[in-house]
Parts: sequence; C-alpha cells; structure tokens
Amino acid sequence: MNQSQSVSVVMITYNGEKYIREQIESLLIQTHPFTELIVQDDASTDFTSEIVREYAMRDERIHLFINEKNLGWNKNFMLAMRRATSEFIALSDQDDIWYAYKIEKELACLGQNDLIYSFCDKGPDFDSRKQIVSHPQPDFESQLFTSNIPGHAMLFRRSFFENIDVWDPRISYDWWLGLQAHMHGGLTVIREPLNWHRPHEDSATLVMMKADWDRTKRNTWQPYIYGLKAYRKFQKVAVWQFMYRYIRDHTSDDGHTLVHEMASLLVQPGLWPLLHLCWICLLHRAEVHDRFAGGKGLKKLLNCIRGFFHPLIWAYNNNTAFVLKNRE
Repeated sequence: MNQSQSVSVVMITYNGEKYIREQIESLLIQTHPFTELIVQDDASTDFTSEIVREYAMRDERIHLFINEKNLGWNKNFMLAMRRATSEFIALSDQDDIWYAYKIEKELACLGQNDLIYSFCDKGPDFDSRKQIVSHPQPDFESQLFTSNIPGHAMLFRRSFFENIDVWDPRISYDWWLGLQAHMHGGLTVIREPLNWHRPHEDSATLVMMKADWDRTKRNTWQPYIYGLKAYRKFQKVAVWQFMYRYIRDHTSDDGHTLVHEMASLLVQPGLWPLLHLCWICLLHRAEVHDRFAGGKGLKKLLNCIRGFFHPLIWAYNNNTAFVLKNRE
C-alpha cells in the first residue's frame, strides 16, 4: 500500500441526518485513510450539518461547507469537487456504506488511467446487500447513451479533473466525468462491489428517475412505435446538440473512430443518419449494451432487433437522460 497517495473524499449532503453517520463511519475506517473529507451541504433543513460539525470537531481532516441556498445535487457536486486539494478524488453519497478497502483497491487498480470505478451492492438492506449487484458497463459506446457509471463508485486523478475544459449543469456530473475519462487518459473498472448503495425513497437519483421507471416498466411494443418521436424531440434539445458535438469534435483523431462516427450521426437530423446509427448499434451491440450480446436462435434474433432499435428505445425510456433539459 502506498500511503503517500493523498485522497480527497468529496461528499455532498442534503437532509441526510438519517444515514450520514453510518457513511462517515465507513469512511473513517478505510484501510487507505483519506487526506481530507470535504462535505458541502446544500442548505439542509434538518440536523445534517450539525452531525458533520460534530465529526469535524473530532477529526481535523473533515471540512464542512454550507451553501447559502439550495443548488441541487448536480451543481453542488460540480462546485464541491473544486475544493479538493489531494492527488486523487473519490466521490461519496451521504447515504451509502463503503467497504473498508474501497479506496485502497481503487488506487491499486487505477494504473495509468485517469478514472476507476467499481461495482456496488444494492440489496434492500445491509444484511442482504449481496442480493443485487450493480455492474455498469465501461464501454465508451455504451456511455454515449446513458449515465451508467455512478459518481459514488468513482475515484480519479485531480489533474484529470482540472483539465476538463467545460462543465454544463444540464449534464449529470458523473456522466460527464465518465465521458471525459474516455476522451483523456482512459478509465478502468473493478468488477467487484466495493460499497453498498442504499436504496430508499428519498434518494436523489430515485426521485429523479422514478417517473421514468414507473412509466416504462411495462413497456413492450411502445418504444418501437413512439421511439422515433422521442428521438427527434431529443435532437432539438440544445444540451443534446452541445454534448454530442463536443464528443464528435474531441474524438476525431484520438482512436475513438466508432464513437466519433456515432456522435456525428446523433447530431444529424433526418432518417438516413438515424438508420445508419441503428445499423452501427446492431453490429456493435455488445459495446452499446452488453445485454444484447450473444444468444442463440430466437434469443439472438431478439437481441439483434433490440440492438438495432436501441437509439429509439433509449430515447423513449429515458426522459431524465439530460438533467435539466426542460429548463433551457
């Protein structure tokens, strides 16, 4: 273990008094100790800040900052990360529990990459946490379509973070970090859970996405019929055009030929660019969505169909793909 590697843990909080003690306790017993814990509270109305102050009085590595007004989780994280001073940054939710070796393992496996993430347990409670394992797909092609790598699983170099030239609050911070890592020094993954991501009804992610999940959980034929309308609607959203033009322009000569082509097609209106994109998704369905890979007979046929229509299925099912798309 290289204890000289300094790590800033950045946590944002909002009305987290119910769970934050357990999370801070799990950070304090890390086998690779953090150098500083930065907690930026988003104008909580409960006792969250008082609890953090209590820990800060006992441990000088813990620093509390309180926003004068509520910024929302996305902008709050973007600003809080700028306070980090260590060589590496690890992001933390207020309500998870980290396993004691999370920081140590992520540092050991980072290699020459800019960013690393790990799988996480998502069982209904801590005692049954192994029932569900979240295993986000690392491929750049997959991340074109969805923010599938959560911030709470990430550790990255501060130098990489500081070299990101633009941030857009309409795009979730962890999606942007994952995309930027692909366009810079690369990312890698630890294929084992290193924390328990607590499921509860007040989770910011759950609140944001619950409407989509409730609407789409019984979908069968609907995305194939209405997906084109949803896709065309998304293409008119300014942040869609910004993000995919940015990716297109930053992958033209860095070895990401397929991603560059896909991003170019995503910003082009009309039926033929869409059909071309769908054909690419069919041919490279394992990279676009690993659930569509493999299979034999009927299963393979269905996977091919789903792979081809993936851009439409994704557009129909993911109204929350862009954080603030309706507030432009």
